Amino acid sequence: MTVLLALVRLAVALELLPAWAYGVGTILLFGVTLEALVRAYKPSLLPGLGLLLAGLGLGYSTAPAVLLALLGVGALYWAWAPQMSEREQASFWGWLLVWPAVGLLLVWQIFPSLYALWLSFLDRFNFIGQSRFAGLLNYEILLTRDPLFWKAMGNTFWFVIFTVPLGILLATLVAILLNERVRLLGFFRTLYFLPYITALTAAAAVWDWIYHPEFGFLNWVLGTPGLDWLSTPQGIFALAMAPLGIQLQGFWAGPSVAFVAIMVMSLWHLLGYQVVVILAGLQNIPKEYYEAAQLDGASWWQQQRYITWPLLSPTTFFLSTLGLIGAFQVFTQVLIMTPTGGVLQDTLTITLYMYNKGFRDSDFSYASAIAVVVFAVILVLTLVQQRVLERRVTYET
Repeated sequence: MTVLLALVRLAVALELLPAWAYGVGTILLFGVTLEALVRAYKPSLLPGLGLLLAGLGLGYSTAPAVLLALLGVGALYWAWAPQMSEREQASFWGWLLVWPAVGLLLVWQIFPSLYALWLSFLDRFNFIGQSRFAGLLNYEILLTRDPLFWKAMGNTFWFVIFTVPLGILLATLVAILLNERVRLLGFFRTLYFLPYITALTAAAAVWDWIYHPEFGFLNWVLGTPGLDWLSTPQGIFALAMAPLGIQLQGFWAGPSVAFVAIMVMSLWHLLGYQVVVILAGLQNIPKEYYEAAQLDGASWWQQQRYITWPLLSPTTFFLSTLGLIGAFQVFTQVLIMTPTGGVLQDTLTITLYMYNKGFRDSDFSYASAIAVVVFAVILVLTLVQQRVLERRVTYET
């Protein structure tokens, strides 16, 4: 509780919480400590109690004085330890060791998320001017009067639909091949992992050159000079159906050629990470299963279909869950390769739109509302994914 009070003091110093929050926390901590002292009073507890009270009293105006409160808790523990049961001591040390990680999580994740939720209820908050409480106005505009939001959500859905299953499928094929006894196995594994450890900004810049209409490597290989991959807004489904006389428009035209080019780059960058994870899953499958299948005359494909794929399902389920969350947050490569969101906003993703609203238009309230909606969408889709796919996962080996 003292550590939590220290975090509250930090939040007060950063003006994330009102000053009275520290006072409330101090009263609660003092009450808990006093109640414990009344139950088991010992003179040796007084030095620790003094440090705790001094730290709490000074901590209201001086942030480093919170350390005195922590020292007081330590002194109280050493005086109290002989009376504590083994379970209580284990609980104390467990919380002591866990709290640094929990504290960082609270400071960097939970508090900013709650702060963003509060900002979403304000009108055009920008850290400079005054802002007023607007209730659900930002959400009403976002969901009913903002076509760019739905355009960005549609593009992001296409990114998720294309990259998550296709990435897992490609990584599984590569991992199965790398799991065989082939020469230079270590070299190939390193080769596939290199893209993932390459800085995403640098990789996006290189792929921007590969797609260049005049000097790009891809046009040189395909013999299509002048084709501007990253400035072609036509949807791939519309282009495919056009020779048949079928005209597709809007969302049903599919992702643009430019966005598909970014998807290919994203698949290339993540492939190494997914291959490593799936390789670890493959090596956990007992070889006896394959030996028994071979004795029964099963072909290579039947072994992969009836042994590898079911027993690999926990790994693919893990990758699909993380892939869904990560794909909704695609940002860096889109910003580097198409800084304006592409022609006709055909590569505008929801995170790029949120970035533009916050740091280009200085409307952090609206950007926070986008973040909250995206969080809700990801949460719902993840729960549905777990509900639907987890039934098909085979955990037993």
